[in-house]
Amino acid sequence: MDATRRIGSVGALAVALGAVVVLGAGSYARADPEPGPAPPQAGSGCGENFDGALTALPQPAAETGTAKDLLRCTGGTWAPYLDPYPASDRWLTTGSGLILHGQGRRNPEVHAGTWTGTPQTDETTCRAEVVDVLAPGETSSPEFHAADPGRPLTLEVGDHLFMATLTGYCLWQRG
Repeated sequence: MDATRRIGSVGALAVALGAVVVLGAGSYARADPEPGPAPPQAGSGCGENFDGALTALPQPAAETGTAKDLLRCTGGTWAPYLDPYPASDRWLTTGSGLILHGQGRRNPEVHAGTWTGTPQTDETTCRAEVVDVLAPGETSSPEFHAADPGRPLTLEVGDHLFMATLTGYCLWQRG
């Protein structure tokens, strides 16, 4: 085999392996979230460790708006949170993806800093998909972060965060 054919074969193999790595990473990071507890309901109890945390209730499939139906843990009870511009340093996810917007957009729901997702069971995996603003009208490719089951996930959120999708039965805190 001549040198040109060998280089072509090696290049084709590298492209094929690169596609497997990219597709493999995407399928792992986008895996269906593990089942978590049922989302809290207004008036139900919440533990002291959730005090001040916000959580979002699942949006019915028929609704297509972007407004979130939120609850806040206050005084040991989940209560409706009615502020039209929610922002918090504490968010609870119960399994499915919670999309939060950062300082790369108007009315950020989360601010820059070190965020830690703490799993609420030993089997839980905290995951984050992060997209930043690169320039006006331009966003980055998603970055995927995941911890081992039962382990906290810590990540740095910059002041150009466009959005983060958080999954797992995890309490996310900045600080």
